[in-house]
Amino acid sequence: MELLYTQQTVLKKEYIKNKIDLFLKEDRAENDLSTTYTVNNKKQFIADLIAEESLVFVGKKIIDYIFRTSNINFYKKEGNLCQKGDIICQIEAPAHTILSNERVMLNLIQRLSGVASLTLKYMKQVKGSNILILDTRKTTPGLRTLEKYAISVGGGFNNRLDLFDGIMLKDNHLAVKNDIRTPLLKFKQQYPTKKVQLEIDFFQQLETIYTPNQKYIDAILLDNMDRTETIKCADYIKKINKRCFIESSGGINLKNIKNYIGTGIHGISIGALTHQATSKNIKLEIK
Repeated sequence: MELLYTQQTVLKKEYIKNKIDLFLKEDRAENDLSTTYTVNNKKQFIADLIAEESLVFVGKKIIDYIFRTSNINFYKKEGNLCQKGDIICQIEAPAHTILSNERVMLNLIQRLSGVASLTLKYMKQVKGSNILILDTRKTTPGLRTLEKYAISVGGGFNNRLDLFDGIMLKDNHLAVKNDIRTPLLKFKQQYPTKKVQLEIDFFQQLETIYTPNQKYIDAILLDNMDRTETIKCADYIKKINKRCFIESSGGINLKNIKNYIGTGIHGISIGALTHQATSKNIKLEIK
Protein backbone atom coordinates (compact mmCIF):
# COMPACT_ATOMS: atom_id res chain seq x y z
CA MET A 1 0.00 0.00 0.00
CA GLU A 2 1.33 3.41 -1.01
CA LEU A 3 2.26 5.82 1.81
CA LEU A 4 0.09 8.93 2.03
CA TYR A 5 2.69 11.54 2.87
CA THR A 6 6.32 12.52 2.31
CA GLN A 7 8.63 10.72 4.74
CA GLN A 8 11.10 12.63 6.95
CA THR A 9 14.08 10.39 6.26
CA VAL A 10 16.70 13.13 5.80
CA LEU A 11 17.58 16.21 7.85
CA LYS A 12 18.66 19.05 5.57
CA LYS A 13 21.82 20.96 6.47
CA GLU A 14 20.06 24.33 6.48
CA TYR A 15 17.34 23.00 8.79
CA ILE A 16 19.92 21.62 11.24
CA LYS A 17 21.86 24.89 11.17
CA ASN A 18 18.80 27.04 11.86
CA LYS A 19 17.54 24.83 14.67
CA ILE A 20 20.85 24.33 16.45
CA ASP A 21 21.79 28.01 16.18
CA LEU A 22 18.43 28.89 17.76
CA PHE A 23 18.88 26.40 20.60
CA LEU A 24 22.45 27.51 21.34
CA LYS A 25 21.34 31.13 21.32
CA GLU A 26 18.55 30.28 23.79
CA ASP A 27 21.15 28.67 26.10
CA ARG A 28 23.56 31.61 25.57
CA ALA A 29 26.36 29.17 24.85
CA GLU A 30 28.63 32.01 23.72
CA ASN A 31 28.30 33.62 27.16
CA ASP A 32 28.92 30.54 29.29
CA LEU A 33 30.18 32.09 32.53
CA SER A 34 31.06 28.76 34.14
CA THR A 35 33.43 27.90 31.32
CA THR A 36 34.76 31.38 30.56
CA TYR A 37 36.17 31.86 34.05
CA THR A 38 37.48 28.35 34.73
CA VAL A 39 39.02 26.71 31.66
CA ASN A 40 41.93 27.18 29.31
CA ASN A 41 40.45 27.90 25.90
CA LYS A 42 43.48 26.60 23.98
CA LYS A 43 44.05 23.20 25.52
CA GLN A 44 42.56 20.23 23.64
CA PHE A 45 40.58 17.52 25.44
CA ILE A 46 38.98 14.25 24.39
CA ALA A 47 35.40 13.48 25.42
CA ASP A 48 33.49 10.21 24.98
CA LEU A 49 29.78 10.18 24.25
CA ILE A 50 28.54 7.10 26.10
CA ALA A 51 25.21 5.24 26.09
CA GLU A 52 24.10 4.51 29.64
CA GLU A 53 21.30 2.16 28.61
CA SER A 54 20.08 0.22 25.57
CA LEU A 55 18.95 2.63 22.84
CA VAL A 56 18.71 3.44 19.15
CA PHE A 57 21.21 6.21 18.42
CA VAL A 58 19.85 9.29 16.63
CA GLY A 59 21.65 12.60 16.19
CA LYS A 60 24.83 12.21 14.14
CA LYS A 61 24.12 15.36 12.09
CA ILE A 62 23.41 17.30 15.27
CA ILE A 63 26.80 16.34 16.70
CA ASP A 64 28.49 17.00 13.36
CA TYR A 65 27.13 20.55 13.24
CA ILE A 66 27.65 21.50 16.89
CA PHE A 67 31.26 20.26 16.84
CA ARG A 68 31.96 21.08 13.19
CA THR A 69 35.33 22.68 14.04
CA SER A 70 36.40 19.67 16.11
CA ASN A 71 37.70 16.19 15.42
CA ILE A 72 34.92 13.60 15.75
CA ASN A 73 35.36 9.84 15.55
CA PHE A 74 32.07 7.94 15.39
CA TYR A 75 31.89 4.34 16.58
CA LYS A 76 28.13 4.07 16.01
CA LYS A 77 26.17 4.93 12.89
CA GLU A 78 22.80 6.65 12.80
CA GLY A 79 20.14 4.11 13.75
CA ASN A 80 22.57 1.66 15.37
CA LEU A 81 21.46 -0.16 18.49
CA CYS A 82 23.69 0.71 21.45
CA GLN A 83 24.10 -1.16 24.70
CA LYS A 84 24.99 0.27 28.11
CA GLY A 85 28.61 1.39 28.11
CA ASP A 86 28.97 1.67 24.33
CA ILE A 87 30.95 4.68 23.10
CA ILE A 88 28.89 6.40 20.42
CA CYS A 89 31.61 8.81 19.37
CA GLN A 90 34.73 10.57 20.57
CA ILE A 91 35.15 14.35 20.32
CA GLU A 92 38.49 16.16 20.43
CA ALA A 93 38.11 19.89 21.05
CA PRO A 94 39.00 22.74 23.43
CA ALA A 95 37.28 22.41 26.80
CA HIS A 96 35.12 25.50 26.27
CA THR A 97 33.76 24.06 23.01
CA ILE A 98 32.81 20.80 24.71
CA LEU A 99 31.37 22.29 27.89
CA SER A 100 29.41 25.17 26.37
CA ASN A 101 27.69 22.99 23.78
CA GLU A 102 27.26 19.82 25.83
CA ARG A 103 23.76 20.37 27.20
CA VAL A 104 22.02 21.36 23.97
CA MET A 105 23.60 18.42 22.17
CA LEU A 106 22.69 15.92 24.89
CA ASN A 107 19.12 17.19 25.27
CA LEU A 108 18.47 16.69 21.58
CA ILE A 109 20.09 13.31 21.02
CA GLN A 110 18.66 11.91 24.28
CA ARG A 111 15.16 12.96 23.18
CA LEU A 112 15.47 11.72 19.61
CA SER A 113 17.09 8.44 20.66
CA GLY A 114 14.17 7.93 23.05
CA VAL A 115 11.64 8.43 20.25
CA ALA A 116 13.49 6.06 17.91
CA SER A 117 13.89 3.43 20.64
CA LEU A 118 10.17 3.42 21.46
CA THR A 119 9.31 3.25 17.76
CA LEU A 120 11.50 0.16 17.41
CA LYS A 121 9.62 -1.51 20.28
CA TYR A 122 6.34 -1.02 18.43
CA MET A 123 7.85 -2.21 15.16
CA LYS A 124 8.98 -5.43 16.81
CA GLN A 125 5.42 -6.10 18.01
CA VAL A 126 4.05 -6.17 14.44
CA LYS A 127 7.08 -7.82 12.83
CA GLY A 128 6.06 -10.32 10.17
CA SER A 129 2.85 -8.47 9.34
CA ASN A 130 2.28 -5.80 6.70
CA ILE A 131 1.18 -3.22 9.26
CA LEU A 132 3.04 0.09 9.32
CA ILE A 133 3.70 1.96 12.56
CA LEU A 134 2.81 5.61 11.97
CA ASP A 135 3.35 8.81 13.93
CA THR A 136 0.89 11.65 14.62
CA ARG A 137 1.05 15.43 15.03
CA LYS A 138 1.36 14.98 18.81
CA THR A 139 4.90 16.26 18.65
CA THR A 140 6.96 18.71 20.71
CA PRO A 141 6.55 22.26 19.32
CA GLY A 142 9.76 23.23 17.56
CA LEU A 143 10.97 19.62 17.30
CA ARG A 144 8.38 18.16 14.92
CA THR A 145 10.64 17.44 11.97
CA LEU A 146 13.39 16.12 14.25
CA GLU A 147 10.98 13.80 16.06
CA LYS A 148 9.43 12.55 12.82
CA TYR A 149 12.92 11.91 11.49
CA ALA A 150 13.71 9.92 14.66
CA ILE A 151 10.59 7.81 14.04
CA SER A 152 11.89 7.01 10.56
CA VAL A 153 15.26 6.02 12.02
CA GLY A 154 13.46 3.73 14.47
CA GLY A 155 11.71 1.96 11.60
CA GLY A 156 8.38 3.81 11.70
CA PHE A 157 6.60 5.94 9.11
CA ASN A 158 5.31 9.50 8.99
CA ASN A 159 1.75 10.78 8.76
CA ARG A 160 1.02 14.45 7.97
CA LEU A 161 3.83 16.86 8.73
CA ASP A 162 1.49 19.82 9.16
CA LEU A 163 -2.06 21.04 8.51
CA PHE A 164 -1.29 21.93 4.88
CA ASP A 165 -0.02 18.43 4.11
CA GLY A 166 -3.50 17.03 3.56
CA ILE A 167 -7.04 16.86 4.94
CA MET A 168 -7.95 14.89 8.04
CA LEU A 169 -11.62 15.19 8.99
CA LYS A 170 -12.15 14.25 12.64
CA ASP A 171 -15.31 14.11 14.76
CA ASN A 172 -15.19 17.83 15.53
CA HIS A 173 -15.03 18.68 11.82
CA LEU A 174 -18.05 16.48 11.14
CA ALA A 175 -19.90 18.10 14.06
CA VAL A 176 -19.71 21.52 12.41
CA LYS A 177 -20.02 20.38 8.76
CA ASN A 178 -22.46 17.62 7.84
CA ASP A 179 -22.13 17.81 4.05
CA ILE A 180 -18.51 16.97 3.23
CA ARG A 181 -18.88 15.76 -0.36
CA THR A 182 -19.10 19.19 -2.06
CA PRO A 183 -16.18 20.86 -0.24
CA LEU A 184 -13.97 17.79 -0.64
CA LEU A 185 -14.61 17.60 -4.37
CA LYS A 186 -13.68 21.28 -4.62
CA PHE A 187 -10.53 20.59 -2.59
CA LYS A 188 -9.50 17.72 -4.90
CA GLN A 189 -9.92 19.98 -7.92
CA GLN A 190 -7.61 22.56 -6.40
CA TYR A 191 -5.12 20.12 -4.82
CA PRO A 192 -5.35 16.87 -6.84
CA THR A 193 -2.22 15.30 -5.30
CA LYS A 194 -3.06 16.00 -1.66
CA LYS A 195 -4.77 13.29 0.38
CA VAL A 196 -8.13 13.20 2.14
CA GLN A 197 -8.49 11.12 5.28
CA LEU A 198 -11.67 10.55 7.28
CA GLU A 199 -11.88 9.54 10.94
CA ILE A 200 -14.62 7.01 11.79
CA ASP A 201 -15.78 6.13 15.30
CA PHE A 202 -18.18 3.22 14.65
CA PHE A 203 -19.45 1.05 11.78
CA GLN A 204 -22.83 2.72 11.35
CA GLN A 205 -21.08 6.06 10.88
CA LEU A 206 -18.85 4.49 8.21
CA GLU A 207 -21.89 3.12 6.34
CA THR A 208 -23.56 6.51 6.40
CA ILE A 209 -20.59 8.62 5.30
CA TYR A 210 -18.47 6.34 3.13
CA THR A 211 -20.41 5.18 0.08
CA PRO A 212 -19.32 3.90 -3.36
CA ASN A 213 -19.50 7.37 -4.94
CA GLN A 214 -16.88 8.78 -2.54
CA LYS A 215 -13.64 7.38 -3.89
CA TYR A 216 -12.02 10.82 -3.49
CA ILE A 217 -11.41 9.76 0.11
CA ASP A 218 -7.87 8.32 0.14
CA ALA A 219 -7.70 6.99 3.69
CA ILE A 220 -9.93 6.12 6.62
CA LEU A 221 -8.87 6.18 10.27
CA LEU A 222 -10.71 3.75 12.53
CA ASP A 223 -10.68 5.36 15.96
CA ASN A 224 -10.88 3.44 19.25
CA MET A 225 -12.28 0.24 17.74
CA ASP A 226 -11.78 -3.29 19.00
CA ARG A 227 -10.61 -6.13 16.77
CA THR A 228 -14.09 -7.28 15.74
CA GLU A 229 -15.33 -3.87 14.64
CA THR A 230 -12.00 -3.12 12.95
CA ILE A 231 -12.35 -6.23 10.77
CA LYS A 232 -15.95 -5.36 9.94
CA CYS A 233 -15.00 -1.82 8.89
CA ALA A 234 -11.92 -2.92 6.93
CA ASP A 235 -13.94 -5.46 4.95
CA TYR A 236 -16.58 -2.83 4.12
CA ILE A 237 -13.98 -0.26 3.00
CA LYS A 238 -12.19 -2.74 0.73
CA LYS A 239 -15.44 -3.62 -1.05
CA ILE A 240 -15.79 0.04 -2.01
CA ASN A 241 -12.15 0.86 -2.74
CA LYS A 242 -9.27 -1.60 -2.43
CA ARG A 243 -6.77 1.27 -2.72
CA CYS A 244 -8.11 3.14 0.33
CA PHE A 245 -5.51 3.28 3.11
CA ILE A 246 -6.99 1.87 6.35
CA GLU A 247 -5.49 3.03 9.61
CA SER A 248 -6.30 2.28 13.25
CA SER A 249 -5.64 4.54 16.23
CA GLY A 250 -6.72 5.23 19.78
CA GLY A 251 -6.06 3.07 22.82
CA ILE A 252 -3.50 0.90 21.02
CA ASN A 253 -0.34 0.20 22.99
CA LEU A 254 2.50 -2.31 23.29
CA LYS A 255 0.28 -4.72 25.24
CA ASN A 256 -2.66 -4.93 22.84
CA ILE A 257 -1.21 -3.99 19.44
CA LYS A 258 -0.96 -7.62 18.30
CA ASN A 259 -4.78 -7.81 18.43
CA TYR A 260 -4.82 -5.72 15.25
CA ILE A 261 -2.61 -8.02 13.18
CA GLY A 262 -4.70 -9.75 10.52
CA THR A 263 -7.59 -7.29 10.70
CA GLY A 264 -7.06 -5.95 7.20
CA ILE A 265 -5.65 -2.57 8.21
CA HIS A 266 -2.53 -1.09 6.64
CA GLY A 267 -1.20 1.05 9.49
CA ILE A 268 -1.51 1.98 13.15
CA SER A 269 -0.88 5.56 14.25
CA ILE A 270 0.62 5.84 17.74
CA GLY A 271 0.67 9.26 19.44
CA ALA A 272 2.73 7.72 22.24
CA LEU A 273 5.76 7.52 19.93
CA THR A 274 6.33 11.19 20.67
CA HIS A 275 4.17 12.29 23.60
CA GLN A 276 5.11 9.32 25.80
CA ALA A 277 8.69 8.70 24.67
CA THR A 278 11.30 8.92 27.43
CA SER A 279 14.68 10.52 26.76
CA LYS A 280 17.51 8.00 26.84
CA ASN A 281 20.46 8.27 29.21
CA ILE A 282 23.56 9.39 27.29
CA LYS A 283 26.53 11.12 28.89
CA LEU A 284 29.50 13.09 27.68
CA GLU A 285 32.63 12.30 29.68
CA ILE A 286 35.88 14.23 29.35
CA LYS A 287 38.89 11.98 29.78
